[in-house]
Amino acid sequence: MYTTQLLDKVKTPLVNKFYKLHGASGRANKQDQVWVIYLDGQIVAACRVQHKSNFLFLSTVYVAKEHRSKGLAKQLITDLLKHQHMHVYTFAFKNIVDLYLSIGFNQVLTYTADLHVLFDMYKHRNIVALEYP
Repeated sequence: MYTTQLLDKVKTPLVNKFYKLHGASGRANKQDQVWVIYLDGQIVAACRVQHKSNFLFLSTVYVAKEHRSKGLAKQLITDLLKHQHMHVYTFAFKNIVDLYLSIGFNQVLTYTADLHVLFDMYKHRNIVALEYP
């Protein structure tokens, strides 16, 4: 059975090992909230929530290839959003924007200065800025 969990900060290296094993870019650090989905004691999906100056930033959402198309990304994101008390932003590749829209994200129409700086770093990747709620 798949279970979602906020990873204890001391276990952050485990998610970085998971990302590296699967060739996912990005690295979690102990300041991030790191959320994972376990199956039989193994991490099969992960993401991180970074604390920015006045918002949270969801990044590095990754599901192991052998566990895709089972709704795990949606489960992971939905579960972590239940525990957030600040505005959450993310940058989604255009081919998966519908996933985020189905969860309740909306396209960003007005960029704060901090978000604009962050978006400029990633805009070359064919992404869309999204916000929740």
